[in-house]
Amino acid sequence: MTRSEIDTPDGIPKDVAATLEGCSDAELREIVHYAQQLLDAHPPLTDAIESRPGEDLLRVEDHGTYTIAVVERPDERGDARGPFAYRVTWEPEGDDGAGQYRWHYLGKVYGKSEEG
Repeated sequence: MTRSEIDTPDGIPKDVAATLEGCSDAELREIVHYAQQLLDAHPPLTDAIESRPGEDLLRVEDHGTYTIAVVERPDERGDARGPFAYRVTWEPEGDDGAGQYRWHYLGKVYGKSEEG
């Protein structure tokens, strides 16, 4: 398969794809190595998520660009206790890389026990 037959993924900017297509095999290997180092420098979202005040984090599930977090509110009673599911994403703000985690409420979790 030639490079011209490879479809560029939607998430890669066109200028980056054009630069990569012009690289030699040795340069591409160096780029892959560099990209792997960058990935290693960023902890998985599941490792960085911590419970929020008043909630206990029961479990997290990594889904690539987002994480599902299931929490319980131990000081609450009945339905207000949970467990509740959230989709958690990292949203960078500005060029400095500063950002924050965004918790998007998905709903109450029903079914199997959260502890087993």
